Amino acid sequence: MANFENFLWWIFVIFTLICGVFCIEAHYRYKNKNGIDNAYKFSNKYKYFGQPIYDKQNKIRGYELLLREYNQYTNKWQLPRNVVDFPLSKIVSTIQEINPQLEEIANVSLNMTVNQITDFRVEYFFNWVLGTTNIKQLVIELDTNDIRRANIFKRKEILHMFKKLQHTQIKITIENVDSSKKTYNLLQQYLPYITYLKFNVHSFNKSANHWIDITLAQWQRRSAIFNIEMIVDKIDNDSYIALVNQLNVPFHQGYAYGRPENL
Repeated sequence: MANFENFLWWIFVIFTLICGVFCIEAHYRYKNKNGIDNAYKFSNKYKYFGQPIYDKQNKIRGYELLLREYNQYTNKWQLPRNVVDFPLSKIVSTIQEINPQLEEIANVSLNMTVNQITDFRVEYFFNWVLGTTNIKQLVIELDTNDIRRANIFKRKEILHMFKKLQHTQIKITIENVDSSKKTYNLLQQYLPYITYLKFNVHSFNKSANHWIDITLAQWQRRSAIFNIEMIVDKIDNDSYIALVNQLNVPFHQGYAYGRPENL
C-alpha cells in the first residue's frame, strides 16, 4: 500500500512540474511575442494607401488597403520592414487615422500575415474593427506565398481561424494565386471558407521558361464549386484587360485601372 501511495505522490510531483514548465514557457512566449500589444519595435510613421478594385461594369467595388512606412531618407512611402511581425496595435492606430474616409467605401480589404491571423489576440482585433470603425464590409487578405512558407502547424491554425470567423461580417481573400500545381494543392483545404481568390495575372503568361500547370479557366471551374469569386490582379496593359474580359472574371485590379492613392 505504501508503495502505491509513493507512486501516486511522484505522479503528482511530476505532473505539477510539467504544468509549471508549460506555464513559464507560455508566459515567456506571451511577453516576447510581437502582437496586438507589442509595438515598441515599430515606432515610425505608417499610412494606408487604397488601391481600387473594379467590377465588370468598371465601377469601383472596394479598396485594398496597402500599408506603407515613410522613409525619411528617401522621402518616400515603402513596404514596412519586418511586415511579417507588424503588430496589430499599429494596424489599429493606422486605421483610426483614415476612419472618417472609410465611411464612403463599401468594401475594404485588409492585408494580414500568417503571424497576424494566427495571433491569439486577433479575435479582439476583429471585434474592434467591426465595432468601432466605419468599415461596412471587411475582407481579410492572406498571401499565398506566406501560407506556403508556414509550417504544417501554422497552416492548421489558419484553417481553424477560418472556420471560427463570422463569414457574414468578415470575408477571406487568398491573394497572389499562381498557375502552379503546388499552389493548387496547397489551397484546396481553405476553399470552403473563402470568398475571393486573387490571381496574379503575370503568373499565367506561358513562355519557354514558364509552364502553366493550372490555367485561369481551370481555376475558374474549381472556384465555381465553392461559389468563390475571382479577382485578377497586376493588370497593367490592354492585353490583360482583354484576357479577363474574355474569361468574364468579375473583379479586376492593377495599374491599368488605378494606382494606390492616399485615402
